[in-house]
Amino acid sequence: MKLNLLSATWIGIMAGLCTLAAAQQSPPKVKVYESAAPQAVTAPSVNGVTDLPLGATAGTSHASRKGTYNFTANADEWTDTGVEVQAGDPMEFSATGTLTLSDGRTATPDGVPRGWKDLLRNFPLNTAQTGELIGRMGLGDAAVPFAIGAQKAVTAPVSGELFVRANVSSDLSREGSFAGKVKLSAATAAGKDAAVRLSQVLAPALFADIPRRVSDQQGDPGDMVNFALIGTDSQVTQAFASAGWTKTDKTTQDAIVHGLEATLSHKAYTDMPMSTLYLFGRPQDYAYARADPLEVAAVRNHLRVWKTTETVNGQPLWVGSATHDNGFETDQRNNGVTHHIDPNIDAERDFIEQSFAAAGVVAAAAYVMPSHPLTTAKTATGGSFHSDGRIVVMLLK
Repeated sequence: MKLNLLSATWIGIMAGLCTLAAAQQSPPKVKVYESAAPQAVTAPSVNGVTDLPLGATAGTSHASRKGTYNFTANADEWTDTGVEVQAGDPMEFSATGTLTLSDGRTATPDGVPRGWKDLLRNFPLNTAQTGELIGRMGLGDAAVPFAIGAQKAVTAPVSGELFVRANVSSDLSREGSFAGKVKLSAATAAGKDAAVRLSQVLAPALFADIPRRVSDQQGDPGDMVNFALIGTDSQVTQAFASAGWTKTDKTTQDAIVHGLEATLSHKAYTDMPMSTLYLFGRPQDYAYARADPLEVAAVRNHLRVWKTTETVNGQPLWVGSATHDNGFETDQRNNGVTHHIDPNIDAERDFIEQSFAAAGVVAAAAYVMPSHPLTTAKTATGGSFHSDGRIVVMLLK
């Protein structure tokens, strides 16, 4: 009875919000599509293992840059500050100014609290306040924004160019901008990591006893095992959190309670449960997703991960399966409705590595070509997918 009351309350609140905000922002269009093939890696392969560059630029040398830079941030787009930093560099931010939003609110660099209508909006950083000053390193889709506000110290997660903007959704017109400063310091020698090459410690034989695919509860083969992590439990959970992935709810009951809590707190809810799949005869240890709150029901990056009994240099090996939901299709087992996945699952595999690299949580990464690689197959619900067969392996910091 309590669950039904919570469910009815949440549905009622969300229905009211949809009516209230319908004029503010149209619901997103769901488009089923296939991603382009990933760009080829030109690094040489050593015994089936290809080391990956982590993708960040080197950053301006400390000797040639100024100690303090000024910048202007608006709400229309990400602004290139012209500041290049190196991974681990301390950055001290300060900012002033105001934004006048079309709904009558005035935001300082610290932003203004989220309102009911904001639940029906997509923000560049859904965990930050409306209008708050935010930043990120680079412009790639995998880059992870971070909150700045009026004053904050941030450690650069990776090397690259600093971009800033106000945290405002596309439907909110606004006037004004923020004037900011960033003071840079050099990272200490202790904060810099030595280069690691996984081709020196990995071999395809490591994956010989790991199934190529996960299965559903009936044992039907499904998604491909396409990524692996090397690290402790705490390293794994911290890496996902830093890279913008959220742990999904395990049950519908959890989703109702947590969704209601988020709604009443004016926070975005993106932790919708995903189905349970099996590897090594057991359900996934963790399930994570990255999604926009207005699209999460149909479109999201998502994955499942299992801890193995294997180790690499004494560190646990985890393996997982990642796909990108981008619409709906018919479940060929029962003619029900299920998610359609991007058939090019290598794009999602690479997105995980890119998001981890952008968050600065990867010490090294490599592609491994296992024996008997999987290149084409169908999911447990009947959808087709294809791959070059490689597994991306990431050594966590």
